[in-house]
Parts: sequence; structure tokens; C-alpha cells
Amino acid sequence: MSSVLQEEFEVLESIYPSELSIVSDRKIEIDVEPDVAVDGAESFKLKLSVSYTAEYPDVLPDLQLEAVDGEITESESDALLKGLLNVAEEARTRGTPVTIVSFKAWKANFDKAMLQKKLRDEGDKLRAFTPKERDEFKKIATRLTGRQLFERNRNLQEDDSLMEEGTVSVDFSQYDRTQVVEEDNEEELVHFSDSD
Repeated sequence: MSSVLQEEFEVLESIYPSELSIVSDRKIEIDVEPDVAVDGAESFKLKLSVSYTAEYPDVLPDLQLEAVDGEITESESDALLKGLLNVAEEARTRGTPVTIVSFKAWKANFDKAMLQKKLRDEGDKLRAFTPKERDEFKKIATRLTGRQLFERNRNLQEDDSLMEEGTVSVDFSQYDRTQVVEEDNEEELVHFSDSD
């Protein structure tokens, strides 16, 4: 018995502890009856036979319904089986449930594919450049962003090694903004008096 079928049988046994009987390595039977009796309808009990093929879970199992108590017409049986097969096909094609492990595996493959695509695209772009343009592109590509610089060295204010050539540092202590604001406020003030 395959591990997939063994796991499937264990799950079904936990769902149908008294209704399930395992006939063989590839066949089970489940006794089925309505949970709620319909008023005026006679009670009935069905046996659902499930035969798993060697291609399971890629191919749905073969299903058969047999009346144990009561009667069921062939058209009713066909309608029930068609409904069961539709539900099973939907469940089979729904996809793989996402778990942390499966997501991490997918993410690693995705990141690897995106890196390869990026390197391939950059290689194509570099081939189209002249040698001078290639050198400029490589300088720009290796230059750190402002955020990366800050994360690397939080004392950037004091680090003169990052200053570009020809820049002049400004001493902000020479400027007193409060004094300028006070002078502007005095000029803009309007005086009112109570006398007429």
C-alpha cells in the first residue's frame, strides 16, 4: 500500500470510525445514511465503494453506490455519484496548501530565478553599452543608497570621507533662526487701540 493511500485511509478512519471498512489495499466501503430523516420518506442506507487506481491521487478513484436498506434508482445513484466526483475533482485541482515550509522552498526558488533573470538582463544591457558607459553603469550599480549608508554608519554627519569633491561644509551654528523670526514678527504686528 502506498503512503498516500495509507494516509488517506487513516484520515477516513478518523472521520468514519464505525462506517468505514477496508476491503483491500486499494478498496474501501463506507456505509452512508442521511443525518436527518426526511418527513414522509422511507429510511434508506447506502454503501459507497471506493476503488483507488494505481494513478491515485492524480486520477480520481472509481465510485459505486449500492442500496443496503431501502431503494435507490439508477438515475438517483448516477446523480449522487456525479456530485461526488465533481466535489472530488474540485478538491483534487484546488492546489497545494501553502505551509511555511512549502512557501520557503518556493521563495528560495523564486528568488534564485529572479536573480538569474536580473543578471541575464544586466549582462544584455552591458553588452549594448560602450566601454565608458559600462564603467559608469558599474559605478552606479555599486554605489550605496542613502539608507544603506546610514544603516552602515549612523555617524554620517561626522564622516568627511563621503563628501563629494568641491563641496563646502556649512556651519549651521552661525545662523540663529529665532532671531530672524522675532524680527519678522515685530514688523508684521498691527496695533489696535480702544479709542475712537
